[in-house]
Amino acid sequence: MALSEPQRLPSLLATRHFLFHFLASCSWLLPLASPQRITDPAIGTAPNQEYAHSIRLEGDIILGGLFPVHSRGGGGVPCGELKKEKGIHRLEAMMFAIDLINKDTELLPNITLGARILDTCSRDTYALEQSLTFVQALIEKDGSDVRCANGDLPIFAKPDKIVGVIGAAASSVSIMVANILRLFKIPQISYASTAPELSDNTRYDFFSRVVPPDSYQAQAMMDIVTAMGWNYVSTLASEGNYGESGVEAFVQISRETGLWNSDNMLRHTLTHSTEWRC
Repeated sequence: MALSEPQRLPSLLATRHFLFHFLASCSWLLPLASPQRITDPAIGTAPNQEYAHSIRLEGDIILGGLFPVHSRGGGGVPCGELKKEKGIHRLEAMMFAIDLINKDTELLPNITLGARILDTCSRDTYALEQSLTFVQALIEKDGSDVRCANGDLPIFAKPDKIVGVIGAAASSVSIMVANILRLFKIPQISYASTAPELSDNTRYDFFSRVVPPDSYQAQAMMDIVTAMGWNYVSTLASEGNYGESGVEAFVQISRETGLWNSDNMLRHTLTHSTEWRC
């Protein structure tokens, strides 16, 4: 149903205010001089212009965020092109939610939520390096044997204390990060990671998610196969925890139902495909 002009105006104003707030606080769109930052090829910058992959919002309570703003890079570069739908859109959703909560005078009175959001670049090893930012405040620094040029003791900048982390998207990234965050008892909530492995509460006791695991998808696939009466099934999985764990869940369910066993299964590890014949 289309909105009338008076109804549409408040929505447009709210969106405009949020976009201004988002762009003003997005530090990975600001040039930096650090040699550790990489150039973003997706926005056509000059070769000598570099960017940080993070957002920082001041607040009384700081939440961490992990989003694949960039895709996985190639040729030795950790980050590739911008990911709008599954990266930037999800990031905007978190910032928009924080903005709404901070404007609500009854939900968290006299408390402002802040955020430290990092780019995972869709790579687990890169995300692990980035996520160390979340635990810096919990690591004690001994500067007793460090002196400045004038002989004074150094003053360490106090990092933000993260009370919880939202993310990540890919299961492989969430698994890698969860192994670090659990050591410091920092809760983590994923919005897209569905690997069945993450359901193991003994290994990922500080991890939670708002999406169902792949085991439910595997059961649905098995129900379809049974209902259709198929006697030949092929599966194709992507490399990594998400695809491989999903296929393993499907194999396990097929064995439990008794429709197939190991004698009927041909596995091709090179293409990560599996075939069954009844």
